[in-house]
Amino acid sequence: MKKARNFFLMLLALIMALTISLTGCKPAKRPSPTRYTPPAPRMTTPAPQRTPTTPAPTTPVPARRPAPESARAARIATNVAKIPEVNKATVVISGNTAIVGIDMKSKVQGAHETEVKKKVEKIVRDTDKGIKHVSTTSDPDLYTRLNNIAKGIAAGRPLSEFTKQIAEILKRITPSA
Repeated sequence: MKKARNFFLMLLALIMALTISLTGCKPAKRPSPTRYTPPAPRMTTPAPQRTPTTPAPTTPVPARRPAPESARAARIATNVAKIPEVNKATVVISGNTAIVGIDMKSKVQGAHETEVKKKVEKIVRDTDKGIKHVSTTSDPDLYTRLNNIAKGIAAGRPLSEFTKQIAEILKRITPSA
């Protein structure tokens, strides 16, 4: 009986070990990473071939006119750039406020820079009587940002696209305001 019992326990242990080794410890299933598949190329229909008897289309293309603010800003920038201490100028007009960015010559610093900014304010107000507030900066970073905004407005983009940037620039020029 003892031999049968030992045999039975050995057989049971062997079956359990075999069962655990075959069914246990499987690696966890993870989803395979998705691969990027580029979108299918768009198929365009070829343009119809014109024959000598087919007249060319004569649809007039409307010319884009710059916004009135853009023309005013360009006129102000031209007059500001005439100041001897200024290399280039860019202007953005928002309502009755003109934001002027100036690229000054390298020798202008300190108190002389303040005098130049006062000259700029006077020229802006003399050039356009509708301007009540003038903010002037000679910071190269702000000049570049103002120049990009002015180019966007001149290209026909609405001023509303730039309101956050303009507000941030005004805050940097006059932090106490």
